[in-house]
Amino acid sequence: MPNIHATTPPRLPRLPNDDAVYTDARIAVIRPEEDLDGVRVADQRVDAVDLTATAMLDCAFERLAVGELVATRAHVRHTVARDCRTASCDVHAAGIEASLVEDCAFGAVQAHATRIVGVEIRGCRIDYLNCRSAVCRDLVFRDCAIGEFDGNDARLSRIAFVDTRVDILSLQHAACADVDLRGARLREIRGVDSLAGTTMTLEQIADLAAVFARSIGIRTS
Repeated sequence: MPNIHATTPPRLPRLPNDDAVYTDARIAVIRPEEDLDGVRVADQRVDAVDLTATAMLDCAFERLAVGELVATRAHVRHTVARDCRTASCDVHAAGIEASLVEDCAFGAVQAHATRIVGVEIRGCRIDYLNCRSAVCRDLVFRDCAIGEFDGNDARLSRIAFVDTRVDILSLQHAACADVDLRGARLREIRGVDSLAGTTMTLEQIADLAAVFARSIGIRTS
């Protein structure tokens, strides 16, 4: 069962700030497996972008509209994505560290088997976030709206949801440690037996009493 006591908060590293100096680039000319260092891509609209296995260090992506983004096996560190829109984002098997995603809107995000460490996702709308088999540590969702968070088979530690709506939270076979759900507005939880290692309020537990009862075979009427 979930914990009702204090939990260890995420440990966020130094995140990129507005004082950083970048070199501007066109997203259409970036090729897979490139090394991007100190690059800014801003105010552009494209149908599709392939950043497969690209290394991004100290980069900024701002005010972009992308139909389909593929960044599988990418390595992202100290990077900002701000005010970007994409219908489909595939970052599976990528590594994302010490980065900020702010005021973005995503349709489906495929982040299965991805390693996400020291990341803040702030003010974003995500229709579907697939973190199956991912390793997520020191991750904060703040002021977000998430249609479905699919964390099945994931390893989740020191994660916090702050003023964030999550319509469906799926944690089947997930391993959780210090996952703080107290700031999440939850409508449905799947995988109740994997809630050990999470923290919830008594009010949240009461609201989900019927779900917990069904999980242990109690009928309600």
